[in-house]
Amino acid sequence: MLDADPDLRLDRAAQSGYFGTMALMLEAIARRDFSTAADLARRNIDEIPDMVRSSVRDYGSFDLQGVPGLEQGGTMLALAGDRESLLKAKLVIGRIPELGPWQAEPERHLENLELFTRIESAISSTPGCLQTEVKALAGESDGRRVANLISWLEKAGRIRRVRSGKTFQLYSADSSEAPVPEPPRIARSHRVDRSPVPLKSIDLSKLPLIPLPRAPLRWEEAAQGRVVPFVEIPDESFELRDSPDWSILSTEKISMAERPDPAFRKFYAIDRGLFLLDDLGKASAFPSAPASAVCFGSRGEHISTAPLLHDVYRIGANPLGRSLVALSRKCVLHAYDTDLHPIIETAIPDSPELKRIVDRLQLDQSNLKSYLRSVAMSTDSSRYLLTGVDEAWCISREGRGIWGLKLPIKEDWQPVTGTSSTFGTSPEISEALLQMELRLPFSQEELKKQYRDLARHCHPDLNPGDPSAEERMKRLNEAAEILTGLDSRALSSYTGVRYEKKLGSTNLAVGDQDFSISFTMLVGELEASDWIRSAAFAGRTDDVFLASDSGNVVQVGPDGEALRVFHTGTTPRQIADTGDYLYFLTDTRLYVLRGESLHALVDIADSGSLIIAQTGIGLLEKNRFRWLSEDGTPVGTVLSRDPIRRVYWTPAGLIVESRLRRATISGQQSWWS
Repeated sequence: MLDADPDLRLDRAAQSGYFGTMALMLEAIARRDFSTAADLARRNIDEIPDMVRSSVRDYGSFDLQGVPGLEQGGTMLALAGDRESLLKAKLVIGRIPELGPWQAEPERHLENLELFTRIESAISSTPGCLQTEVKALAGESDGRRVANLISWLEKAGRIRRVRSGKTFQLYSADSSEAPVPEPPRIARSHRVDRSPVPLKSIDLSKLPLIPLPRAPLRWEEAAQGRVVPFVEIPDESFELRDSPDWSILSTEKISMAERPDPAFRKFYAIDRGLFLLDDLGKASAFPSAPASAVCFGSRGEHISTAPLLHDVYRIGANPLGRSLVALSRKCVLHAYDTDLHPIIETAIPDSPELKRIVDRLQLDQSNLKSYLRSVAMSTDSSRYLLTGVDEAWCISREGRGIWGLKLPIKEDWQPVTGTSSTFGTSPEISEALLQMELRLPFSQEELKKQYRDLARHCHPDLNPGDPSAEERMKRLNEAAEILTGLDSRALSSYTGVRYEKKLGSTNLAVGDQDFSISFTMLVGELEASDWIRSAAFAGRTDDVFLASDSGNVVQVGPDGEALRVFHTGTTPRQIADTGDYLYFLTDTRLYVLRGESLHALVDIADSGSLIIAQTGIGLLEKNRFRWLSEDGTPVGTVLSRDPIRRVYWTPAGLIVESRLRRATISGQQSWWS
């Protein structure tokens, strides 16, 4: 890209520096490296004035909705006890009128700095105090604020929380009075094959394409002034709408004994039943469990209640299957049948496929869970699916790899290649080998791996406190150019292969000369990848559907051969295939297809989830339940004043429950033939 104005180049450099530091700070917070995050927050504060000035110059105003360097960064500085940097941030804000909305941030974080100290002192002097008592012990009236700061202290490893009923006992991290924690459950890989399943790349251009009307994003509807669908909240506990054949037979209070623990806050429909999930480990019946679940049958009968082996970060429930599969924060895949007996427990970090993609994309191994986006189980529970970035791996229940697929890079992104003009004499090549800590002979893979390893130790962005990092990175790049013959932009650096996308171009006349200026964005392979965000097995076969960022849904056969691709424009959150009909549920729309024909489009107001039965489908939103025939034809609607917790069918009628009340509705046919 050519910039005619040198001031414009400086402005863009200022913005790049600020946003680059901000991204690294947020990454450090995510992996709980709070010391590094505080260092980056200090640097970000120094970069804010130039960033604001460049924004005003480029766009005429400063319209950012958030400044993480002052918000999350302020929390890091308060946690570190860095009063000086917070006072500096206060001065910076005071000198820049555009930062007026953030004027109170430094003062709030200075107060938090003092409150952190008081909370730790209270916990140290009263070991085993309840979290609900700390507000009074620390002399702070805002309980929500105290709870938030306690959470940060726990994440920083400075205090310990021990479950005690519905609250926690608190101890200093080094307290001898704290009960000895139970040793963490150790999960091992169940894989019987040591080599990764072969990975096939999908060529979308060779697949039949079924284009569908694009599902709008919620913000797009608002931006275009469209009327956003909403669910009307009724005056009565339950009301019927558009339900000529239905009637409410009775409405009753649910007895205390029947009311589910509110900790079971998530609802997953399965074949002839449903799971309620306590994903936060707050169920009163299992105070030490990381998570727990309840399973009900098709007529609302209780089947099982049990703690789960691990916490829940990702979840998969086949609406036509009879199992629940989850991925924990430590990337342990664990699955259960309807009796909540474990049927699979395997450590994914030990799987050969994950090791391969970590090496290919140089993924942050301290944050692997963020790259694994979806899990799914086949209808008969004989195989499971896991997706990582742009790859999908199908594994048998016994631990054997079945197939692996990779989606292509997102459209319009091209790899950066280029030949270097740098060449080396024999002594210079010897010096480059010394710099790279290599010796002849070496393979390209060895060179590539060594470059990545060394770059981690000397890249300035990864070593913000090392003043020599920039010079060492420069020497490393020079050595790599000599040994590879590639321009430094094309080197597979610590982020992997680089990709660029043309954003636009313009013509510029200077005197009697015409210049063409193009604008491009340069990113790593990770950012250019078409991430798989949701996945599901078919109902009657072992076909799989993979939905990506690009709005493509690729159907894959049981042996891993890509069959066809649907294009919805946005990623479906839920996919269900009954064999007769195929359903894609996005945040704003339900698609109903049969074969390659679109049968119905149903607008969605409040996200929602699908319930698949033999005689039709249910669409459950927060305060509304809609029943449709298999082809998407509306049959009836129930509105609830309170959020709906359970829906099921009995011979007495359709049962719709909130936490406190239950309605019995007649007129609906049986869900099951």
